Amino acid sequence: MLKVMLLLLQITQHYLVMQPLQEAIQDGRFAALAPICRPRVVLNLEEPLALRGAMSREQFINEFSARFAALQAETIEWSSIQIEENSAVQSLNLILKRRFSGSRVFYKLILFMSRGDSPDSEKEWKLYYLRGLKI
Repeated sequence: MLKVMLLLLQITQHYLVMQPLQEAIQDGRFAALAPICRPRVVLNLEEPLALRGAMSREQFINEFSARFAALQAETIEWSSIQIEENSAVQSLNLILKRRFSGSRVFYKLILFMSRGDSPDSEKEWKLYYLRGLKI
């Protein structure tokens, strides 16, 4: 319990993968996500990103980039975080603007992350499941 409390105190100022994800969404350059993804990522994204299934990290980045190319992020707002010792869930709300029509889409990304608990495993948070909901 104390470990969880200390971890929460460390991250209250920012979210676990905030910087690389936020910069990728703002710039439309998703190759920067490679270091924060597990080798396989499971996706369940609704329109306008519409991706489902398990993919390699590289395939996920390529597919996500291709779908996001028609969009522009107007607003990015981190909305929640829940952390256990070796697993975490974060969510962010996005207002996306379609580049061609100018219409707006309200979207929520929910990121499921884990980190290893054995001494020789990775201690950094890694994305393993991404859920996207049009709201």
